[in-house]
Amino acid sequence: PAMPPAPLTKILSTTMPKGSSDDDDDRSDDEDEREGEGSDDDSDSSSAETDERCGELLAQLQQGSLTYGAALELIGLLKARADLPGVRQAREALAAAYPLPEAVWLEWIEDEARLAAGDEVDEVIELAGRAVRDGLYVGVWLRLVRLVAERR
Repeated sequence: PAMPPAPLTKILSTTMPKGSSDDDDDRSDDEDEREGEGSDDDSDSSSAETDERCGELLAQLQQGSLTYGAALELIGLLKARADLPGVRQAREALAAAYPLPEAVWLEWIEDEARLAAGDEVDEVIELAGRAVRDGLYVGVWLRLVRLVAERR
């Protein structure tokens, strides 16, 4: 499609690349000492490259030219950065724009199941229900059955 659906553009308003200075503040002194002098530069350049790529993908999203593969890459980058709200929004946007294969649904369900507590398990069951309505995926059906059995 020429223009992504509205949910796809919501990522821009809530997910922006983190600056490398924010990443440095989260590091402990022990981590800095263990890594040695040369690895700080490597870490900074890797973080800068990730930030740059994330920014490129968000720009493609804004232009309406984000492909399926690029959307998956964006999800991977956001997941590696532990940006849970961004990952959830990107996945919702991807599901709204494209039919998802079984592996993508299963990864999404597993990620949410690991984080679910109490009543949130029902939300994971609803997500698995969406997946089985999206396609005839045996693995997703099995995971749905396990989720329901574990809830009891």
